[in-house]
Amino acid sequence: MTKAEVLEALRKMTTEERLEVIEIASKLIRQEITTKSKVPLQKELSLAEAAVVMRSFYEQGSELVIFADRDTEDFYEYEDYA
Repeated sequence: MTKAEVLEALRKMTTEERLEVIEIASKLIRQEITTKSKVPLQKELSLAEAAVVMRSFYEQGSELVIFADRDTEDFYEYEDYA
């Protein structure tokens, strides 16, 4: 079946039928991606594990600390803010 024939067939279907076709097609694509994927699936990190991994980046003296706002004065007290 050609792409044009598929599109024509979709136009003739009800909305519910089209959604069902989309769901099935999406599921097939996801299955194909996971079976053909050359990159191994990584274990999902919990938020606690992610915090431990990122901790060193935010400790005193690290590169990211220079972006921290050390000014304790509230922004709304400035007179010339936009």
